[in-house]
Amino acid sequence: MNILDKICETKVEEIKKLKKEKSFDSSTKPIKSFFLEKLKKKKKSRFNVITEVKQKSPSKGLLRKNFDPVKISKIYQKAGADCLSVLTDKIYFGGDINYIKMIKKEVDLPILRKDFIIDEFQVYESHYYEADCILLIFSILTNAQILKFYHLAKSLGMDVICEIHNETELKRAIELDVECIGINNRNLKTLEVNIENFTNMSKKIPEGIFKICESGITHNTQLFTLSKFGADAFLIGENLIKSENIYKTTFEMIKK
Repeated sequence: MNILDKICETKVEEIKKLKKEKSFDSSTKPIKSFFLEKLKKKKKSRFNVITEVKQKSPSKGLLRKNFDPVKISKIYQKAGADCLSVLTDKIYFGGDINYIKMIKKEVDLPILRKDFIIDEFQVYESHYYEADCILLIFSILTNAQILKFYHLAKSLGMDVICEIHNETELKRAIELDVECIGINNRNLKTLEVNIENFTNMSKKIPEGIFKICESGITHNTQLFTLSKFGADAFLIGENLIKSENIYKTTFEMIKK
């Protein structure tokens, strides 16, 4: 069993337990998300970037010992980040969905709930905990699930990033007429990273679809190159969170 299958198997059991403990009102008032709107604004001095808040990962283990999600988010905001990606998976990433509300009280940046969404329960849960955007991973969802969760999220006022890794998933995303595609350079089944995954596939995405380059970014020069291949925004995590000086590393990474 690969790591992605293992995570999803764990997630199924986790959701079963949560459903017994919680319920969410489907009539809750929709929010007005500015997540994608903020990323679409062009800036002269810096790139459009989503910075990531996560304590650990299956590929690299513990990323930061003194992990304070609110403090880290404040630093990202000061350094010029446009949005935040907050890992909420506890077992594999050391996350917590409560981090979203905690950060929202102190930081004025739109937040992506980054998790493995496989049930509509999680979409309602994301809205309840004040996420501005959710991630839908094509490799773990059918087209029917994508459409169901996508339109539910939109009806609740949240934005959606549709994450793909290969050409088959890309074709599916284009056929489903999604607004935003995130191309993940990391193979979630093997955890291998290839930055050329974005450059190879971005040119096949029709105009009008917002393109986010995810994973494998370690140097500022890469952002210039990837922008030439059509990247509208970037999701950057491990290289920043592991830094001794998060502010300096983030500022230097995203400047033009």
